[in-house]
Amino acid sequence: MSFVVIDYFAAKEIVSTKNLQSADYDKGKLLAECIKESKEHDFSNNIKAHVTNGGLYLLTIKKNKSVLLVFDTTAFKGFERPNNEIITIIQKSCRLAIKIWDGIGHSPCEKIISNSSFIALLPFSFSTGKSYKVILDKSPDKERQEKRNESSLLIFQDGFEVISKEPKLSIFRKARDNYASIDTALIFNKDKDSEIESNNYINVNNIDGEKTFSIDPYMGMDYWKKNLTETQSRFVFSSSFGPDILTGAAGTGKTLSLILRCIIQLINAEENDLPYKSVLLTHSKATKYNIETILASNGGERFINSDKNQSVVVTTLQEWCIENLGNRIEATEYLDSDAFESKQTQLLYINEAVEDFMINDYAGALSFISEELKDFFSKNDWWHISIILQDEISVYIKGRAAENFDIYKTLVRSEYSIPLKNEDDYKTIFSIFNKYYDKLIALNQFDSDDIILSALQETSTPIWKRRRIASGFDVIYIDETHLFNINELSLFHNLLKPNSNNIIFTMDRSQAIGDTTITKHDVSLKINAKITEEHGLNAVFRSSEHIVNLASCVLASGALLFNNLENPLFGAMSGHTAVIDEKSPIPYIVSKQNKNEMIKSTFLLVDNIANKQGLKRSDVLIIPCSDDMLEATKTYASESNISLKSIEQRGDIIVLESAASSNSYIIGGMEYIGGLEFPAIIILGIDDDKFPRKSANTGESSHYLNYSAFNLLYVAITRAKYEVAFIHEKTQRISELLDSALSEGLVIYDEDLSKDI
Repeated sequence: MSFVVIDYFAAKEIVSTKNLQSADYDKGKLLAECIKESKEHDFSNNIKAHVTNGGLYLLTIKKNKSVLLVFDTTAFKGFERPNNEIITIIQKSCRLAIKIWDGIGHSPCEKIISNSSFIALLPFSFSTGKSYKVILDKSPDKERQEKRNESSLLIFQDGFEVISKEPKLSIFRKARDNYASIDTALIFNKDKDSEIESNNYINVNNIDGEKTFSIDPYMGMDYWKKNLTETQSRFVFSSSFGPDILTGAAGTGKTLSLILRCIIQLINAEENDLPYKSVLLTHSKATKYNIETILASNGGERFINSDKNQSVVVTTLQEWCIENLGNRIEATEYLDSDAFESKQTQLLYINEAVEDFMINDYAGALSFISEELKDFFSKNDWWHISIILQDEISVYIKGRAAENFDIYKTLVRSEYSIPLKNEDDYKTIFSIFNKYYDKLIALNQFDSDDIILSALQETSTPIWKRRRIASGFDVIYIDETHLFNINELSLFHNLLKPNSNNIIFTMDRSQAIGDTTITKHDVSLKINAKITEEHGLNAVFRSSEHIVNLASCVLASGALLFNNLENPLFGAMSGHTAVIDEKSPIPYIVSKQNKNEMIKSTFLLVDNIANKQGLKRSDVLIIPCSDDMLEATKTYASESNISLKSIEQRGDIIVLESAASSNSYIIGGMEYIGGLEFPAIIILGIDDDKFPRKSANTGESSHYLNYSAFNLLYVAITRAKYEVAFIHEKTQRISELLDSALSEGLVIYDEDLSKDI
């Protein structure tokens, strides 16, 4: 095969057909294989692949010989790449071609090469270093085309280097001339005057009343059986009980797929009258409620907390531990019943211990601790020392050393942990732990690590192992495994029946805020899942192409600084069709003079977006970049009698429902918005002095804050379906986290809107 030709009508069909947006769909996979192997195939009633005269034509029954997109595959090697990348190249190339033919402006991933008729298309999500490019000539064989009143396009080169040589035209001319002789009516076995049948496929996320396809988890099982991608379907309908891991970026449908798999396996067990006691573990009470709602909406209500042979319990790990420790721990004795809130309270107590040490003991310690530990204390402020110490206490002192100093000082440590060089260093850190421990004793309280580690110890006893035969779970489903720490991961396996590895879990490590140690290997090892089948989701259904590119750019920029910051969006493709992507603006920045103007303008911008897109106020999430900005916005709303609902727990859909019913504005800190999605978001205070949070010193805390900032910004951006806006203070430099995105045109300043609101 020396060429591939896509005509105008076929290009339109390709970019608007849901099943061709990703190779996660079988139709998309078939299209990629058809192009790669030069095979004829019918993709729908409306589009066919036809092989003739040494090339492959993608056709509809309509013809337009004046506007063709030609790939010269003797020079262009992009169709030798993996299937998902081929689909991305086809989709992005068709969208670029349609923009040129219809006179629409270019997107940031389409770079005009100066002093030429060439455009460099960057089809894949942003990555650092040299990017893969597809080179398109918008005026090949210019004189001949002008005489014939034609405007066909030629893609003739790809790679990481741009070579400005002129393309050879022999293949282009052959492909164009042969197109004229193709009888599409004969190929489609219809009369030439036949109308194209209506599209059998659902368009993705069309906001003006057209059919939509988004990850709406409440549609019911019958709907999902028809509308999952094939990759999702293989995971959901798998007969395996694990160990399985489902990975993917934010918005790929990991949680929904996990819940649907749970329901399907419960139904199969019910139909076959087999015992099936399962548990679905999540990170907070708010997400627990959300998961129970999704279970019930998709046919799983009868299994929730059922006494029958087939059942599922939805719970947080801390809740399960407290319940199964019986009366040995009272409600007043644990820091908080919610695991997330318990960890926040724990951090406050650790901070008090750090302050005590720095005021009363630090001066005396200077004579014997190492220079590295001195730097740690002198280059980090007390609050950030506390953040790092929380992980030190949970993972090393309590988790791996069991509060035993002799074990603690021998442990292998991660690269970014506290620098401990001699025994006195270890004693110093252990002394701060003892201050924290004494506070818990004085208050007669247990932290979340105490609860988890006690449960881990008890479930490892011979008595519990015997109990597991009858009361252990047959299967465990774990949502957002990346949010659990090492201690919590170690407990999961003990909840199963003996000799079982039936654990199925989801993971997106780039959402693990600030965590630089846990990897997929760690997770598999800790849950004793030595042979784990991994399912990867590539199609991002939540977010538009512009938003996916921006989020990928943020993670790619972070990966330059932190080698273990993963970018699950590399190679991902937005599941949106071209129709919705055309209506989704490039992310933009609104600049205001000062903090008060920024906050005031935020509410005006919410109304602007809501009116423009026909949304409720509660459909536009306000995300402040700092706690100070969050509190200032709440204060402004209160003083101005503005109805503002605040998300105070991760994944809290009850607040969302309240905001929607009262037509209120809605706000949420970056730490609490994971697992939620909104048509639009506004990120408030994206300034260098506010985000990342600045420490008066430099050191491990600076590393932690910068690492966390990339995680948090990625999570924030990927909450949005269609629109992302930033509000920035004119007197401040924009946050360095957006430097690459600005230089690449993935986010732009909107000067007109800055003046209007």
